[in-house]
Amino acid sequence: MKQVFLLFSYLCALNALSQEGNIIELIRNTGIDRYSYIKYQSKKKHPELDDVTNYFFDLKDCKCFEGSPFMVGLKDKETKNLIVNLQGGGACWSDFFECKEDVTIEEFESIEDDLKNMDEKLLWSTIFIPYCDGSNYLGDNVVDYDKDGKIDHWHWGIRNLSAGFNLVQSELNNPEKILITGCSAGGYGTFSAMLLARFKFPNARIYVLNESGPGISDGNKNGIWDLIRENWGMEEWFPSQVDKSRCSLLPLYSWILEHDLLTKVAMFSSYQDAVLADEFLDISGRSFKKRLLKDTEIIRLKFPDRFKRFFIKGDSHCVEDYFYEIGGMNYDDWVGFFVNDKAEWNDIME
Repeated sequence: MKQVFLLFSYLCALNALSQEGNIIELIRNTGIDRYSYIKYQSKKKHPELDDVTNYFFDLKDCKCFEGSPFMVGLKDKETKNLIVNLQGGGACWSDFFECKEDVTIEEFESIEDDLKNMDEKLLWSTIFIPYCDGSNYLGDNVVDYDKDGKIDHWHWGIRNLSAGFNLVQSELNNPEKILITGCSAGGYGTFSAMLLARFKFPNARIYVLNESGPGISDGNKNGIWDLIRENWGMEEWFPSQVDKSRCSLLPLYSWILEHDLLTKVAMFSSYQDAVLADEFLDISGRSFKKRLLKDTEIIRLKFPDRFKRFFIKGDSHCVEDYFYEIGGMNYDDWVGFFVNDKAEWNDIME
């Protein structure tokens, strides 16, 4: 009976998806799909990870922040379940350079083994899309930061993400279940990645797990929001229907949840994340917490069944303990309940 109910719910969601403002056309109108032509140039087995193949791209299509080559890793388990693994690594904009600038084969990691409560019957393929664009996977711009009249940095986050999703399309069976996850810059990257995932795979169930990349900014108090929008070229793909006046990416979650009934979002954060508040946004921990709670509560109230939080006290960044427990619920179990559509997946606030 439960299986019949789940099937009925899924079919209803598919029907609603086709009627809810046509999410595929809405995404197409953003232009974020403009790099569907990017293909890999060569591939090679990973020297240390037997089940991972590295794919390399032409510099004219993809490159890192300072112009070095870009690559992705693919673990093919011959399944229709896919993990999109995004990395952290800081951010860069004019007069602020605290970001990862290149990618090496040694850094690919899989979160598979960390999710202890995943359905044991499911295998997961994984696409590792490394971070090296300086723009949290959000950029679509080239810049001349030293002002000598020559392009010297490439915020090609959208291109690099597109390369990864194009690879999935060409090398794997179309996934039916997609988990998009990342910490810090990777968490910020989920905002753009979920649009590409939906556009590429219209009928897949998408689960967005954002760890310490909540999409909030300084509220333009220090002008950072305007700087990154300009430097990173975010206007090139940001949906016109999304409210930009809040100086935050979080309204993008509301937008996708409103138009796409097959997407769910889970967020992890500490209340006063010191890395984001102090180092990047230049705001107090108290201001960070106030903004975090206010902006996420707006989404939770509107989409209580498909948006939930696991927020902890303190100022830590990313998940330090997967078995951190609040009220009898540890984080690892919470993620498992999320990706397996269990009733135990609840809003957890320490």
